[in-house]
Amino acid sequence: MSNGVENISIDKGKDSILHPQFLITKLKQFADASKKYVLAQINGIDIFDEHYVDKAQTNPWYTLGSLVWLFWMVTIVTGCILMAWYLPSIHEAFDSVVRIQNEIPFGGITRGMHKYGADALIIAATMRLYRIFIAADYKPNREINVAIALLTLLLGMYSGLTGYLLIWNQRAFWATKVFATFPTYVEQFYLLGPTHVGVNTSQILLGGSSIGQATMTRFYSFHIAFSLIALIAVELYFYKNGLKRFNIPWKIALVPLFLVLITAIILPAQFGHRANPEITPLPILSDWYFLALYQFLKYIEPVWATALTVLIPLTVVVLPFFDFGPEKHILKRPIFLMVCIMGLLECLIFSFLIIYNMANIHQDPPIWRAGTWILIAIGVVWQYILQERYKQKPLFAVGDFIAYVICPLFVLYYAFPTFINGWITVKDQLLGTGICMIPATIGYGWHLVLRKKLKANEEGAST
Repeated sequence: MSNGVENISIDKGKDSILHPQFLITKLKQFADASKKYVLAQINGIDIFDEHYVDKAQTNPWYTLGSLVWLFWMVTIVTGCILMAWYLPSIHEAFDSVVRIQNEIPFGGITRGMHKYGADALIIAATMRLYRIFIAADYKPNREINVAIALLTLLLGMYSGLTGYLLIWNQRAFWATKVFATFPTYVEQFYLLGPTHVGVNTSQILLGGSSIGQATMTRFYSFHIAFSLIALIAVELYFYKNGLKRFNIPWKIALVPLFLVLITAIILPAQFGHRANPEITPLPILSDWYFLALYQFLKYIEPVWATALTVLIPLTVVVLPFFDFGPEKHILKRPIFLMVCIMGLLECLIFSFLIIYNMANIHQDPPIWRAGTWILIAIGVVWQYILQERYKQKPLFAVGDFIAYVICPLFVLYYAFPTFINGWITVKDQLLGTGICMIPATIGYGWHLVLRKKLKANEEGAST
């Protein structure tokens, strides 16, 4: 009897969450599940929509990956041609660009195709990132493709930034100077202290404390090296997996190539005025895809601008991991719809404002921040309404009501004084946004889990 009692107590002990065997079993299960998840992510990698060959035949949105690859090849080929005449020297770079544009046979067209091909690449990469979000192509277990699409866009923009300075004109010189100040504000984060990481990073980028020949050499090297490394990595991936890089017929591909060529002929690429460190242009304008960012810099403290340039891309990468539900239609994912609308509107409006030099640092920030909060509030309340029929337990109903209704209303109330006073600090603004987003995100994930459980119970009851 005593043995039986002992055996029973031992069995019960093994079922306890504090028993080592129970913990080991759970850890093994977690490791196996994590391994399967990682393998699913790796197997679902999609760089240029190579897994959507059939879909691309009927849906033009799934040809965007092929267009990114096509425009990338255009920039590489034309860039190799331009290297034959370009001189990477602060004293000769501008003159060599003028010579390519005006004296070399077809030099102006080649340079135009290089410039407009890079612009087309960034447009196609941006549209592809939006398509992945709107169509939920990261489901199921393909969230890594959002990071890949974003990385493709960022590499294209960084390549454009490094290539922009190579002209050595006034606009590129001062835009690069503004860009180089970003890392220096890292020192102002009180948690980091005087680490000198920001200053050292800036000096590594510039090759010194100011823009000069070392900067030109480094940007020229980065401009070539990043494209070369990316090209080798991509080609190895496609060769190893035996996949096609291009999922549209070449006859159709001639259309975007022809458009780039016509644009290069009708609108020759400009070279502006030679760089002059003594004269500051107003406003300081970058290439078009950085205009919104430069306008954004005028509205907030530089230290927060530096932080947000890192946090915004990280948020884009992390967001799909919070989309737990099986729904793919964008109208059934209103929070993601509002995020997409918010990003598009702010990029367009900020770009327009900086082009016409219309920034008002005392009135504009409250308006666009309140607009951002209103869009977020619409998204969370819309999500709340969509999931209303799943409210079967009072606890969940109270939690969701707080997350989806009270928090957005509180933030809107918090934003109202900005219309009266005209300005409050970014720290206070971020506090209000955080108060809204954290519970709303938790509530969103919480209710999707409940929704899945209730749906499983309904299916079990019906069977």
